[in-house]
Amino acid sequence: MGRHRRGAKHEVTVADLINELRRFDPRLEVRLAIEPRMPQEHAVGTVTEADGMVWIGEGGRRGYAPDEVGDRLGWT
Repeated sequence: MGRHRRGAKHEVTVADLINELRRFDPRLEVRLAIEPRMPQEHAVGTVTEADGMVWIGEGGRRGYAPDEVGDRLGWT
Protein backbone atom coordinates (compact mmCIF):
# COMPACT_ATOMS: atom_id res chain seq x y z
CA MET A 1 0.00 0.00 0.00
CA GLY A 2 1.25 3.43 -0.87
CA ARG A 3 0.31 6.97 -0.11
CA HIS A 4 -3.02 8.06 -1.49
CA ARG A 5 -2.77 11.74 -2.35
CA ARG A 6 -5.12 12.01 -5.30
CA GLY A 7 -6.58 15.50 -5.55
CA ALA A 8 -4.71 16.82 -2.50
CA LYS A 9 -4.31 20.59 -2.67
CA HIS A 10 -2.09 21.10 0.34
CA GLU A 11 -0.36 18.56 2.49
CA VAL A 12 -0.69 19.44 6.18
CA THR A 13 2.36 18.72 8.31
CA VAL A 14 2.45 17.99 12.04
CA ALA A 15 3.91 21.50 12.53
CA ASP A 16 1.02 23.03 10.52
CA LEU A 17 -1.54 21.22 12.64
CA ILE A 18 0.14 22.15 15.92
CA ASN A 19 0.31 25.81 14.87
CA GLU A 20 -3.37 25.85 13.92
CA LEU A 21 -4.42 24.21 17.19
CA ARG A 22 -2.44 26.74 19.31
CA ARG A 23 -5.15 29.33 18.54
CA PHE A 24 -7.70 27.44 20.63
CA ASP A 25 -8.31 26.76 24.31
CA PRO A 26 -6.40 23.52 25.03
CA ARG A 27 -9.34 22.23 27.10
CA LEU A 28 -11.70 22.16 24.11
CA GLU A 29 -12.69 18.79 22.64
CA VAL A 30 -11.66 18.03 19.05
CA ARG A 31 -13.98 16.71 16.36
CA LEU A 32 -13.54 15.89 12.69
CA ALA A 33 -16.02 17.36 10.21
CA ILE A 34 -16.59 15.32 7.09
CA GLU A 35 -18.96 15.42 4.12
CA PRO A 36 -19.35 19.07 3.05
CA ARG A 37 -22.92 18.65 1.76
CA MET A 38 -24.23 17.41 5.13
CA PRO A 39 -21.42 17.97 7.67
CA GLN A 40 -21.08 15.06 10.03
CA GLU A 41 -19.28 15.15 13.35
CA HIS A 42 -16.79 12.41 14.21
CA ALA A 43 -14.61 11.94 17.27
CA VAL A 44 -10.84 11.72 16.93
CA GLY A 45 -9.51 8.22 17.56
CA THR A 46 -6.04 6.81 17.84
CA VAL A 47 -3.09 8.77 16.41
CA THR A 48 -0.15 6.81 15.01
CA GLU A 49 2.70 6.89 12.51
CA ALA A 50 2.97 4.60 9.49
CA ASP A 51 4.20 4.82 5.91
CA GLY A 52 6.14 8.02 6.70
CA MET A 53 3.03 9.92 7.85
CA VAL A 54 1.04 10.59 11.00
CA TRP A 55 -2.46 9.10 10.85
CA ILE A 56 -5.44 10.33 12.86
CA GLY A 57 -8.00 7.59 13.29
CA GLU A 58 -11.72 8.22 13.26
CA GLY A 59 -13.20 7.57 16.69
CA GLY A 60 -16.88 7.16 15.89
CA ARG A 61 -19.68 9.25 14.45
CA ARG A 62 -21.33 11.64 16.88
CA GLY A 63 -24.07 13.02 14.63
CA TYR A 64 -24.42 15.99 12.33
CA ALA A 65 -22.29 19.08 12.82
CA PRO A 66 -24.01 22.45 13.41
CA ASP A 67 -24.53 24.64 10.32
CA GLU A 68 -21.91 27.05 11.66
CA VAL A 69 -19.23 24.38 11.18
CA GLY A 70 -19.81 24.16 7.42
CA ASP A 71 -19.86 27.95 7.20
CA ARG A 72 -16.56 28.38 9.04
CA LEU A 73 -14.89 25.63 7.02
CA GLY A 74 -15.98 27.37 3.80
CA TRP A 75 -18.23 24.51 2.71
CA THR A 76 -21.35 26.61 2.18
